[in-house]
Amino acid sequence: MKRFYKSLAIDGPAASGKSVVGREIADKLSYVFLDTGLMYRAVTYISINNKINPINVSGFFKRNIISIKLQNSKNIIQYEKKDITSFLFSNEIDSNVSNISNIKEVRENLVKEQKEISKTNNIVMVGRDIGTKVLPNSNLKIYLDASLEIRALRRSKELDEISTNTMERKLKDRDAIDKNRKNSPLKLAEDAIIINTDTLTINQVASKIIKLFRQYE
Repeated sequence: MKRFYKSLAIDGPAASGKSVVGREIADKLSYVFLDTGLMYRAVTYISINNKINPINVSGFFKRNIISIKLQNSKNIIQYEKKDITSFLFSNEIDSNVSNISNIKEVRENLVKEQKEISKTNNIVMVGRDIGTKVLPNSNLKIYLDASLEIRALRRSKELDEISTNTMERKLKDRDAIDKNRKNSPLKLAEDAIIINTDTLTINQVASKIIKLFRQYE
């Protein structure tokens, strides 16, 4: 008998809290967690550092040249069996990932992989097109949002190398790319529930989403 797995889709702009909240929820539900942004960051990192066409790199997941290991709420990206996860959060990757994510073939290849992953696990998946493209039939769709100022403060603290003002400009540019791209743009799914995270703690957001999820399971 075919088993149908449950899924929770969380979308939103950069630094809105998707990843940290998604991991917290996955832990509490005993689901696996997938931050799809890591897949795009991996393609960006490898294509830049190895001077390989990002379209070709995005196909490496299917060929297991790149693999993503789901260890409960942790995601580990391996390239040629070497862990590259710690290299995926530099300013250089931040500055280039949206443009590479905008490439149609890259997006199509990674969405296929993400869909396959969802078929074998109860999963909390976060990204920018989860509710609209990857998991349109998810049990619950959440759109996390936050003001540009709060998001810039969070990301500048995370990177610890860029001023908040500079980060505001970078996030504003990234938002424009993500929301206006032709391929899987960041947008609100019709049946998504919006949660603003400006004044909420991680635990408060996670608890709110879990309560909603119980209603839609």
